[in-house]
Amino acid sequence: MRASIALLAAVLLPALAAADEVLLKGGGKVSGRIVSRSEAKIEVDVGAGRITVPASSVLRIEEGRSPLHEYEERAGRLAAADVEGWLALGEWASARGLGTQAREAYNRALAASPGDPRANAALGNVQMDGRWMSEDESYRARGYVQHEGEWITTAERDAIERERAAEAERDRERRAADSRVREAEARAEEAEARAKEAEAKAEESSDGLPLWYAWGGGPTYWPSGPVVAPPRPSQPIVRPR
Repeated sequence: MRASIALLAAVLLPALAAADEVLLKGGGKVSGRIVSRSEAKIEVDVGAGRITVPASSVLRIEEGRSPLHEYEERAGRLAAADVEGWLALGEWASARGLGTQAREAYNRALAASPGDPRANAALGNVQMDGRWMSEDESYRARGYVQHEGEWITTAERDAIERERAAEAERDRERRAADSRVREAEARAEEAEARAKEAEAKAEESSDGLPLWYAWGGGPTYWPSGPVVAPPRPSQPIVRPR
């Protein structure tokens, strides 16, 4: 915490010389305008924003006069319609790193003179068809659309969307093809397993039997005793008449 405050203070010091200075126990200081202080913390406006410093980290405070003090004094002396005065104050604040205050001064100049080219240019506005507008408004007026943080034409956006849709379809087809290959491999493995199972069962059923048994034949058995012919039927006796 102390290291980060000291680093930020070192960056801000050149722009805020002769300001209120909050000296830190760990070294370094924060310069700006003290806007509030309490037993727990001190809040310092450094121009680009406000920094809160824990009171426990503060060694001492040296109050001085900062560019923020001078900006507020100068702004307080300007009339609302003083375009030149607000422009000069905006340039002065910008040169001292007071970006927020510079924009405020330029906007005050625009409020008094909406078409002033210096104030519009300082705020990043552009002129289109004789009218000043923000850069975003100028893009929209020319038919551009924002796409992922960039201004592009509608044709470019449609082309990007078509390409992404085509890529998504190609991905879907690849996934479907991969799925079919996996299914075919699974069926082949299943068929191979069934064939092996049938082969194993066939081998189990032939255990202990002679090889010829599986061919449907066998040896001929001959009787070992005498052969007895079956009795013939007696012939009828034909008597002469």
